[in-house]
Amino acid sequence: MKLTDKRFWILLIVIASAAVASAQAVFSVEEISYVEYADAEKEYSRYNVIPADSIPDNKIVNMVLKESKNKFERLDSVTRQEITYFDEGFGFNKQRLLYFPELNLYGFVIPDNPFDDSVWWFDAESGRYLCDAASPTAINANGIYVSQTGHDCDWPLELRFFRRERDEFYEFESYKNTQFNGETIFCQQEDFKLPPIFWHDNNILYLKTYDHKRQKELYLKIKVQQSVGNCEEGGKR
Repeated sequence: MKLTDKRFWILLIVIASAAVASAQAVFSVEEISYVEYADAEKEYSRYNVIPADSIPDNKIVNMVLKESKNKFERLDSVTRQEITYFDEGFGFNKQRLLYFPELNLYGFVIPDNPFDDSVWWFDAESGRYLCDAASPTAINANGIYVSQTGHDCDWPLELRFFRRERDEFYEFESYKNTQFNGETIFCQQEDFKLPPIFWHDNNILYLKTYDHKRQKELYLKIKVQQSVGNCEEGGKR
C-alpha cells in the first residue's frame, strides 16, 4: 500500500518528533539530598591532572608553545592588547599549559576577560592544533568536561559540555538556569569538606549551588549522555 503525500508527511513529522524527544531525554537535571551527594562523592571519578610544574620539557611541548605564540601574533592588535591587559603576567611558558594524559591533550590557557578563560587545545602526540574551547571546570574519565561560564557579577549556573573523540573535539550540550548560582562551584568553604563539583561514573555530574528563588543551598545531579551533538568549536578565537 502506497502512502499518500499527506500521510507521508504526517509520518515524517511523527518520526522527527520522536527523535527530538529521544535527544532531549538524555540530559536531565535533578535536585538531590546532601546524603546522596555525599555518598556519590565517596566514589567520584578522579582524573589525572598534571600540574604545570610537572609537565616535562619535550619536543611536543615546545611545538605547542611555539604554535600558541604564532596564533597569538596572528590575532588583531586590539585582541592581543585585551589579553595582556586581562593578565599582566601573560607569556608563552609551561605555566599556561594544561596536560590531560588520558585525553591525550595539551591546552594553552588564554584569558577571554577578567572572569573567564578559553583554551587552545593540541594533540599531545603530534602537537597538532585541534580547536579552542571554554576552560574546563571539571573533567571525567570518559573524555567529557564541563565548563562554568564566568561573569562579572550575579553568576547564573551556565554550563557547557565538551568532548574529545579521536580527532574530533566539540561542544555537545549546554545548560543555563538563572535561578541557580554558578559561582558557588568555585568556592570551597572551610566548613564544607566535599568538593563543590565532581563527576561520577556513567557521565553523571554532581554540584553544589545556591537557589536564589528559595534562598537556600542545594545539590544537583546532572545526567549527561551524548546523542545529537552540536559539533561546533566551543571557543571564540
